[in-house]
Amino acid sequence: MKKTLLASAIAILATSHAYADYQFELGAVYTQGEAANTDYDGFGIAGEFHFDKVDTSKGPLAEASFLDKSSFVNFNFLSIEPDFANADEIETTNIGGRFVTATKLIIEADWTTVDTGNSDADSIRVGVGTYLNDNTDVVVSYTTEDDDNADVDYLDVAFHGVNPLNQGASVAYDVAVGYIDTDNDSGYQIAVGGTYYFNTMFGIGVNAGITDVGDASSDTISIDASFFPNPQIELYASIFDSSIEENNNDADADGILLGAAVRF
Repeated sequence: MKKTLLASAIAILATSHAYADYQFELGAVYTQGEAANTDYDGFGIAGEFHFDKVDTSKGPLAEASFLDKSSFVNFNFLSIEPDFANADEIETTNIGGRFVTATKLIIEADWTTVDTGNSDADSIRVGVGTYLNDNTDVVVSYTTEDDDNADVDYLDVAFHGVNPLNQGASVAYDVAVGYIDTDNDSGYQIAVGGTYYFNTMFGIGVNAGITDVGDASSDTISIDASFFPNPQIELYASIFDSSIEENNNDADADGILLGAAVRF
């Protein structure tokens, strides 16, 4: 009888360790790289508050909020400092949220501002979508951006899904297609990505995107990794490379991003 009780207690503890539900998440990132032949480094902080506890037992821990159809509000702040004399810091602030109703309707909204010291750019995004099934959603969003140089409007359709595989593995995917309208030109953007989760704790992904508007085009690719040493702590890293061509002038950028987050 004692052995049975002990075995049951150990099983309960193991289960609680493997699936630690949470309601708050706080994180920080460090980034460095080179853009247009100029070195830079930067740091950022982020936070997320969920209206209810997030059930983490449905799949990869990195996808827990999505799989649990959680509603939340969040914020992100990133400061980049170019490495040259008297350089202005580039500060980006984002505040937003995602709300999922009982009928699986998704409503998203966020506001972003970018301060470069010499100019400001503000954008507002609203999105509406639904869960097609328990593991897949689609969101249509509209974004309007206003800066000192031009006004830009975006219309995007984005799919996200997480498919379970054998032996605890799973694969997540993203597909997004968008239309871009500026004061002078119009164009498109396409983004695709996939992450293979070896188990609920560890995943590696690749993301790529292209944008083409008038005489300007860009492409970006990144390799990303997410690892939970325990259910309350996430460590992540990203290596990225991008190129921009405008009016026959090229500019390249590459860098790394390292981050950590704690859940409670």
